[in-house]
Amino acid sequence: ENYKAEYDVVFMDIDMPLMNGMEAAKKLRKVDGYVPLVFITDLKQYALKGYEVEAMDFLVKPVTYAAFSTMLDRVRRRVQQGEQTLLLTTAQGVFKTSVDDVLFVEMQNHYVNYHTTSGRFSFFGSLSEEEKRLPAKKFARCNSGYIVNLARVDKVQDGCVYIGGDCLPISRSKKASFMQSLFDFIGHN
Repeated sequence: ENYKAEYDVVFMDIDMPLMNGMEAAKKLRKVDGYVPLVFITDLKQYALKGYEVEAMDFLVKPVTYAAFSTMLDRVRRRVQQGEQTLLLTTAQGVFKTSVDDVLFVEMQNHYVNYHTTSGRFSFFGSLSEEEKRLPAKKFARCNSGYIVNLARVDKVQDGCVYIGGDCLPISRSKKASFMQSLFDFIGHN
């Protein structure tokens, strides 16, 4: 219920009290589509279902050191590469884009507009849902209508965030949290 998209990897069993691991993974994917998910279980009949929730790996108990070590190396490489992709479904079709290629996301007349290095993609939706799909460490809101890729910020000046030729206004209520997110991002990169 209180999950935040800030973890490097999630390990999960299938057989859990209160909720089946597959159902938990589906709920996890609604708030974090990027975190590497690894199932560790004795229920190997669920291995194929792991693809439905984009599980990175599926280890069968008892887990050997070699299998765990190999899986952890794959997770480490993925986390270090940081390559994350988004599928954007528009009226024209489904487009795949790298999270790193997103400049900013804006909300306009009930439409979400992804501004990327390869163009603009628009579809009906909500900014709060898109915010959940984006890595919290790399993106922040500068006002209620924009989510900014912190790696793409050229400068902050006169109440605006500049990305390329675009000037996105910073609201008073978001200024402190946006600037803190930007400083945190710069400090970790």
